[in-house]
Parts: sequence; structure tokens; C-alpha cells
Amino acid sequence: MSLNNTPAANRLHIVLFGKRNSGKSSLINALTGQDTALVSDIPGTTTDAVSKAMEIQHIGPCLFIDTPGFDDEGELGEMRITRTLKAIERTDIALLLCEDGNCEDEKQWMEQLNKRNIPVILILNKA
Repeated sequence: MSLNNTPAANRLHIVLFGKRNSGKSSLINALTGQDTALVSDIPGTTTDAVSKAMEIQHIGPCLFIDTPGFDDEGELGEMRITRTLKAIERTDIALLLCEDGNCEDEKQWMEQLNKRNIPVILILNKA
């Protein structure tokens, strides 16, 4: 089976986590070299997980997943946070974005990922 035909379940899942407007969508676009996710100054633009399959040299088939911000608000926001929490279950590597160097809220997510032995790369963005 060629790498381009690798099913999503067999790909390395690299999931981006962070608050709303922390730069997750911009980062997935930069990593994939495409306009994979919508980018806006309006918090909460990503309402559902956005994924992009690609091949990375020396790593192989990967699936990048951009998640809604874990600080979303309101009834719909709580539903989005629940879906973001479920994304942890399929995460092989987590990219955890923190902006402006204030990472207190991100520590809770880091702990959840560490409990599941998921490698975490902390990305200080917009600093």
C-alpha cells in the first residue's frame, strides 16, 4: 500500500491543542503548506476538528488535526471542549500552543496528556 493510500487510522496523529486564537489554525496551515484551516481574528473560528493527511519524510504517513480552543464559552463552547477532549484518545503526538508565555491553563492539558503517555511539544506562540 502506498503512503498516499494509508488509512487515517494507520497514520501518526499529530493533534494541535490550545486556547481559542492561540494560533493552532495558522500553525496547521504552515505545517501543511496549505490553507487547511480557516484563520480569523475572531475567537472560536474552529468549531470542529479539521484534519489534513500528509507524508513527512523520515516519519511517514501523518494526520494533522486542528481542534477547537479548550477555553470556548457557552453551551456550544462546552460541546466543542468535549470534542476536543475526545481528540486526546486518538493523539499520538500533541502540539500544545501557549501564547504570551502565560501557560497556567495549558498545564492541566499537559497533565492529561502526560497521564496517557502522549508526547507533548509545548509551542510558545505570539510571544
